[in-house]
Amino acid sequence: MSSSDRTDQQRLIRLSVIISIVSAISVALFYVVFVRTQWGQEIDDLAFEGRAAVSAQATKRLDNMLRVISVTSLFVLGGAIVLIALAQRRLRLVFVVGVSMSGAVVTTEILKLHLLTRPSFSDVQGIANNSYPSGHATIGMVLSLGLVMVSSSRWRKVAAGVAALLATAFGTAVLATGWHRPSDTLGAYGVALAWFAAGHAVLVWSDVAHPYRYGMASDRDRPPSRALLVGAGLALMAWVSFSLFRSLDEGGLRAVAYAGLYVLACVLIDLVGIAVVLLFAVLTGRRARLRRDTWPVSEASTRARGDTEASG
Repeated sequence: MSSSDRTDQQRLIRLSVIISIVSAISVALFYVVFVRTQWGQEIDDLAFEGRAAVSAQATKRLDNMLRVISVTSLFVLGGAIVLIALAQRRLRLVFVVGVSMSGAVVTTEILKLHLLTRPSFSDVQGIANNSYPSGHATIGMVLSLGLVMVSSSRWRKVAAGVAALLATAFGTAVLATGWHRPSDTLGAYGVALAWFAAGHAVLVWSDVAHPYRYGMASDRDRPPSRALLVGAGLALMAWVSFSLFRSLDEGGLRAVAYAGLYVLACVLIDLVGIAVVLLFAVLTGRRARLRRDTWPVSEASTRARGDTEASG
């Protein structure tokens, strides 16, 4: 490994650690602003009440989807993600993705049920119980980031697109069904990214401390393309248009107070969710390219056949 390669890897470690710290700080910041202050609770609950703009049929479908998501389904889907890494003989990745997924979900439950409280204000009429951060939104995001982390170079762009749709679907569904407030989803995104960015830093550190040859990136491995970003934006606009269309009847848009804040909250949740997934896809792509540069593909493919060292 050249000195320049080692320097690039150390920079990537620092970047991953910074992203993890900033994500953790955002969780605390959203809590202080939207849970601990009266005006923050008012804004949050106004957007929450605007969910009535969604048709009853659509709400019922989303509610049914969320009820399927449980600890059992998390183990099944999360186990499938771990098996993808295991099938590629990437044991380091198996450990990191498993710890990141379980750590994020456990952290969310501890914060919501045991550590964080929600003060009551006389002028705020919303649900009094603390719901920050959202467990279901955390599950959706950890599954999304886990899919990106274990995907091979060939499928990383496709995985990033699927992951973005999955994360935003969970994030908006918990708001549309009345399970959570908007800030609950944003906090969940922060918890998930904090764990996965830290896990990514561990993987890059292991590349430096214990280099291996198996599982190099291909020449086609790149960060998400402009086409993917445009596609995600079009999908977001299509979702907003469909939601508005479903809220139309003979009298026009259903007269629900603060429905505009609800739509704005959904758009914000989707944008943040897409940004989190694509940011993590860029991180994983950079690590893969560094591994490829450290062990050229031609050399790696020759040596990997006889290399029994598990990798991630």
